[in-house]
Amino acid sequence: MDPDPTESVSVTYDSETGEYTATFDPDALDATIAVVEATTAIRREEPERHVPLFEVIDPDALDRICGPSRNDDAVVEFSYLNHRIRVRSGGHITVAPKDSA
Repeated sequence: MDPDPTESVSVTYDSETGEYTATFDPDALDATIAVVEATTAIRREEPERHVPLFEVIDPDALDRICGPSRNDDAVVEFSYLNHRIRVRSGGHITVAPKDSA
């Protein structure tokens, strides 16, 4: 895995939809780490201040479903830190406030 995941997750904001989009290389970074890095960047706070991701989703399952060996367009959606998180195989994450779901 990449020694500095913050350099592997790119986050952009769409002011029209109110959603953040993060991209990462699933060959270099696990989906679970990418979700934590994306939410850290969006919330501008250290991940230690967040509820652990494993309390809302099975990290191993997320990594298996959205990992590098997936050829299909798998999608996992869950709530985390008062946001709707959608992770797609291929390295795409969408983060939106829960009330816009």
